[in-house]
Amino acid sequence: MKPTSAGRRPVSPDAETVTASGVGRELRRLRKAAGETQAETARIIGVTRANLTQWETGKYLPSTHNARQLDDHFRAANALFTLVETARSPQEHTAPPLVGDAGVVDTSRSLLQVFHTVGAKLAERLIRDEHGKPLGWRHNLQKSTGAKALSTAYGINTMLVVGDPYIDLHTLAEDLYRLQSAHGWRGRAGGRRPETTASVVDALFRTSTMSADDGLKQLEGSLLIGEEIDPYSRTRPYLLSAVLHTAVRLRPDAPLTDRLIDALLAARLDFDGSLLWPEKNEAGLVAPEASVVHTARSVVALRDVLRSREDRNDVREAADEATQWLIDRSHSDDGVAEDLERPRPDGEGTTRIIIRHFTSAWVVQALATAPFLPLPRLNRALGTLWERYDADQGLWAWESGDLPIWQTLDAVTALRAAAFAAAAPPLSPPGTPGTTP
Repeated sequence: MKPTSAGRRPVSPDAETVTASGVGRELRRLRKAAGETQAETARIIGVTRANLTQWETGKYLPSTHNARQLDDHFRAANALFTLVETARSPQEHTAPPLVGDAGVVDTSRSLLQVFHTVGAKLAERLIRDEHGKPLGWRHNLQKSTGAKALSTAYGINTMLVVGDPYIDLHTLAEDLYRLQSAHGWRGRAGGRRPETTASVVDALFRTSTMSADDGLKQLEGSLLIGEEIDPYSRTRPYLLSAVLHTAVRLRPDAPLTDRLIDALLAARLDFDGSLLWPEKNEAGLVAPEASVVHTARSVVALRDVLRSREDRNDVREAADEATQWLIDRSHSDDGVAEDLERPRPDGEGTTRIIIRHFTSAWVVQALATAPFLPLPRLNRALGTLWERYDADQGLWAWESGDLPIWQTLDAVTALRAAAFAAAAPPLSPPGTPGTTP
């Protein structure tokens, strides 16, 4: 029988704040106590060695499925699985009232409870076939359309953030391969959609159903023409930041990652002496404006880079300059829509794609990853984020009442980032029963 602790029990989740690094240390200890190499453990669990390395170094947490497998393999009596799930879900939070720009915020409902609700509601809205097999999610959870690759990827990533194992994510991830095209994964309009491919690859990699090498090949096939990023994508910060986010997760030192970093930095414009990101950067613009959401999204992607590429001083300077602008900016942080016109696959003109962005969620993420934490500004963005929370639905809603699945993903990702960055931000929706407005 394999030893589970080599004379020491796994760390109790109640004994300290559990982090991904703590999980990694415990996983590494269990593996060494079992006398296994990383390659041997990875083969037994059915993942790549790179996946195991990322878990042991605390870069990422194992999925719920993989955590259970690891726990069973090392005979940890559910201790390792509990450790992973504790690190994945923000701790129960009873923050004291804060006085922000919008006044006093008093909360009684924990963020963990909201996350559990999100997981349950998404599980309820999962589309299944006549045999009960899960097929995925629709883009707008209010509609009756079929499941799409992009919305299913959003749903998988949301479940990974909230940490609720309501469904088998691997079955959904495997089904995404059926929807793959010659250039990755496409949207309704067809043609190359690097931002769609990036989201699907992200979900597949995080569920350990795609290797980093295969993921990079998919991104390159969707984005590159020859050895260069396609000219259209170079003008759109949204596309560049979305693909960069996934590329950094796959391999921060890959040549494609460097190309994306350089392209994203080159997409900035000078606005009153500050280099910031507009909605688009193309020739002939009459009066371009700095975009809050595109600047915030770009900052988040660049902070991802800096976690493993501390040598990129140009990235740090760009992120710091943009962060300061976001702090100084007096803006509602409400949602915005972006009109993308992409060439049609058949060469017959262009096709129009409307992309909506949840601005406040990206501002929260950008501020939460800053080297200093501007709490008043963060609280203001969090207030706007919670304004879009529909307590009856247990999800986030657009101003029209639509329930786009991507908006809930953006929201829970932002709240998780804020939970780890701030001592006591308003991490529960104001106005819940038992609270004082």
